[in-house]
Amino acid sequence: MRCISWHALRRLLTSDFYGYLVEDESGGEKPRARWGSHVEFLLAGIGLAVGTGNVWRFPYLAQKNGGGAFLIPYFVMLLVEGLPLFFLELALGQRFQKGSIAVWKQIRPYLKGIGIAQVIVSFNMVVYYPIVMTWCGYYFYLSFMNPLPWTKCDNTTVDYECCHNDSSKYYWYVSALQATTSISEPGGFVPGVIISWTVGWVITYACLFKGPESTGKAAYFTATFPYVVLICLFFRGVTLPGAGRGLAVFFTPDFAKLVDPNVWVDAAGQIFFSLSVGFGSLICFASYNPIKNNCVKDASFISIINCGTSVFSGVVVYSILGYRETQTDIRVEDVDKGPGLAFIAYTTAVAEMPLSQLWSAAFFIMMMMLALNSEFGSIEACVTPLKDQKALKGVKREILCLILCCIMYIVGLPMCMQNGLYVFTLWDNYAVTIPLLFVGACECLAVSWLYGLERFNKEVEFMSGSYPNIYWRFCWKWLSPILIIVVLMSSCIKKMIVPETYESYVGCVQHPLNPEIAAGTETWLRDIAFPWWGQMLAAILVCAPIIWIPICCFLGRNAPVPDIPILEGMEDEGYVIENHVFDWRTEVQEIKTALRIGQKGQEEGTDDKNEVTAV
Repeated sequence: MRCISWHALRRLLTSDFYGYLVEDESGGEKPRARWGSHVEFLLAGIGLAVGTGNVWRFPYLAQKNGGGAFLIPYFVMLLVEGLPLFFLELALGQRFQKGSIAVWKQIRPYLKGIGIAQVIVSFNMVVYYPIVMTWCGYYFYLSFMNPLPWTKCDNTTVDYECCHNDSSKYYWYVSALQATTSISEPGGFVPGVIISWTVGWVITYACLFKGPESTGKAAYFTATFPYVVLICLFFRGVTLPGAGRGLAVFFTPDFAKLVDPNVWVDAAGQIFFSLSVGFGSLICFASYNPIKNNCVKDASFISIINCGTSVFSGVVVYSILGYRETQTDIRVEDVDKGPGLAFIAYTTAVAEMPLSQLWSAAFFIMMMMLALNSEFGSIEACVTPLKDQKALKGVKREILCLILCCIMYIVGLPMCMQNGLYVFTLWDNYAVTIPLLFVGACECLAVSWLYGLERFNKEVEFMSGSYPNIYWRFCWKWLSPILIIVVLMSSCIKKMIVPETYESYVGCVQHPLNPEIAAGTETWLRDIAFPWWGQMLAAILVCAPIIWIPICCFLGRNAPVPDIPILEGMEDEGYVIENHVFDWRTEVQEIKTALRIGQKGQEEGTDDKNEVTAV
């Protein structure tokens, strides 16, 4: 096994790092790895797009933002943001056959910061997202116990009354997480969580270390099995008493909510996060496709499957919540957000079902597969750009993947501690959403205005067989970047005006967890502002990816722009490609010239009119 030398590391941190294909020992290029079949790519793409957010985040946002009315901004944002950027990233990966850093460096040397930002966002994502699979794996293990552990209370404990009021919530906070009352109280490692965390990372590495060869084969199971479980849960859920009540809450529209800009911001954020746009994962996955492939159909198919899964998951979840209301008198509207929807609301409902162990195990294995699929793409978005670099050509993919997985495992360990839920909330609020929106806007602007939209359209036509219509062109150049910038500014303003808080577990009124710090509440939770160090960490998480874009633009402002070679076979088919050179001074001069011509024409028209009047 070769180690990374200091010379290689130095080249890694300098300009040689960006944008080379891996070469073999003789100096020639190694053939790029490929998917075993197109089906493998589609399954991996569906697995990347469809994650746990479709099951717990979308239903919660729908209920919070007007029920069925939320589907309007959701699908509008899909059409004007999600689908155009999804198609854009697939086309870029397929055209350049490289990872994200190399793609943007080849378009313009000073754009490599976009690729670096995507790698850092993906890294941040994989640091905290696996804890979801960890919790699901732990609950999957608990599902084989009889009775289910969250259905019983120990009447010898002083807080028995709290547990008796809501045993599922009590088990989640007190037994499973052993939660402290504050993010500033780390406590110790939770044994069950740390074991599940380790097992989850071993499984992840086993599915990833061979690249598309192993990921594609794993996707046959990890991408299809969740749908089998979801369909079974659907038929079980809609036949339960109270299912109609739950579906009524989910679909009944409150159109008054549509005038609230926060509803549209939530819809845009959900589309961005759910489709995995901006991470660079789609670029990496598409780079393993052949040049000749209809990426238009791929983008449309995967996007529709993803959004359809969100709505279908909402039906499953709310039919079960309706049943919970008939059994426990907990209103459907009182739905927990985030992990609470899965680990409190669902576990409460499933405990009342016949064969509760079976339905519990099925649900949590489904959630594990969904989380695992999303991890595949995010880790691939880190591994592929690094593996494409000349400085790392001597490092085998298996070793590079192992190093990255070990680093992510160690960095994410704080989430396995007793304050892990609060650390997870901090990362979830700041590490991904704002950087993704910023990167997405940069992608549209870079392709449309710097690379050249006309050239890109011709290349898409050559690869897929159809020229992008006016819808795609208008979205890429104008509509998508403008809306993303509006949503980005709204998100930033909201976070600056409204102090960011997290829900701290303080215990019930009768027996607070730590009365010296906070009294108990009816909901057992209390909103607490993040401490100063938490706010500093949040600022770092937001700025760490974004800062590379202006840095690389400044450092590479005088770098020569090399000609991008035409795709092999395009000239034979009669395509004429010209390198688009964008220069601000030239563009501004053309605008001024156009304005002068227009003004002159208007003046001449006025003079002619005056002459006619005089006659």
